Amino acid sequence: MLLVSLLISLVLSELPKATYDASPLQVCDNSEGKSITERASVLIVSSVQYPTASLKPHREESLLSRHLWIFSGALQQPPRWIEPGGLVDVKSATGQFVARGYYNPRTDIAIRILTHESAEIIDSDFFRKRVRDAMRLREVFEPQSTNAYRLIHSEGDGLPGLVIDCYADVLVAQVHTLGMERLLPLLIEPLMEETGARGLLLRNESQSRRREGLEVEEPRVIAGEVPQQVEIVENGVRFIVDPWRGQKTGFFLDQRDKREALRKYARDGRVLNCFCYSGGFSVYAALSDERTRTVSVDVSAPAIEAARQHFSLNGLDPKQHEFQTDDVFAYLEQAVERGEQFDVVVLDPPAFAKNQGARTQALKAYRRLNTLGMQVLRPGGILLTCSCSGVIGMDDLLGVVSNSAQRQKRSVQLLESYTHGVDHPTNLAMPETNYLKTIFCRVL
Repeated sequence: MLLVSLLISLVLSELPKATYDASPLQVCDNSEGKSITERASVLIVSSVQYPTASLKPHREESLLSRHLWIFSGALQQPPRWIEPGGLVDVKSATGQFVARGYYNPRTDIAIRILTHESAEIIDSDFFRKRVRDAMRLREVFEPQSTNAYRLIHSEGDGLPGLVIDCYADVLVAQVHTLGMERLLPLLIEPLMEETGARGLLLRNESQSRRREGLEVEEPRVIAGEVPQQVEIVENGVRFIVDPWRGQKTGFFLDQRDKREALRKYARDGRVLNCFCYSGGFSVYAALSDERTRTVSVDVSAPAIEAARQHFSLNGLDPKQHEFQTDDVFAYLEQAVERGEQFDVVVLDPPAFAKNQGARTQALKAYRRLNTLGMQVLRPGGILLTCSCSGVIGMDDLLGVVSNSAQRQKRSVQLLESYTHGVDHPTNLAMPETNYLKTIFCRVL
């Protein structure tokens, strides 16, 4: 009896550590060579005895619909015996299990949900199941024609705070939250085993990490090896990706389906691609017809050089197309003054609003951009316009286009609208995570 009492006291004394340090040590069933306190920590996690966070009355409805965020105002009080980033069970005001996730008192989103199943332990097997499920969805891609895609899309794949992109046999990850950073050691081995990737690069450069209490880091390899450049194929089109320094994780994978859709509108036309980055839309347009001519504009000289290289890589002559290193707004204003006209105008700007406070100014910027774009678009031409600002909805973007057309006394026919591609799934209970909006329209 004395020994049992001693063990219980040791288990209780280790409770905060066991729930906070979600590392392979705490989830491993093999206790050989470990001290009694380490074995007690394994016992706590293996028996799913996580700390508890209780919700205020009637605050569980959104979780029952499979929403993955709990805001601090929904909690009765901060969870006890847990440090920031630790795992926690969420219970209703009546004590019923609702979900399990990780906790951070520093942010408005206090808890991000990982599972709604009480029997599901957050260990390496949990991550293996999530990776396998994500891979099944991406089987829609034929490796011969498309070998670059988003493998893990945060909440959309049930792993909030984590993004992983696949470029051929190289993986690039971004961790945006403290809780996911604590859990990362549990992910690496199953991820590498299931995908067979030759390397995993961690790019934690986003400033949003600071809100979580995390440092902004330089890119680093955390498994295998990662080259400076990787050649990928997308819908049969070839590109060179820089996983170390390229924007986002190296390429804008979320526009794949829109690039493909552009082909049919670009045939035998003059196409202006604004904010072209490495020329994705331009290459697709040029491949649509040998008579098509493109103008690619971006403020980044390295991006423009990459665009030229991508033309050559796909058997296109860069000399038959124009490449301009310039501010897009300045270029468009000068093009209006010159009286230039295009058959297709692509407007794919960076996010003009990173938060709700920037929304008003962002809408003004979108209106100005689309007005200029229409001014260089011939009557009956095609406007492809996008917004990747999360606080700007599809209705907002449609309103921007409508307002811009009214100013110029022009009519607009909506042809197609898109959000994310199949490799960027959205949790239907979380429309606020829909960040990308793209429309094709005909401006008369």
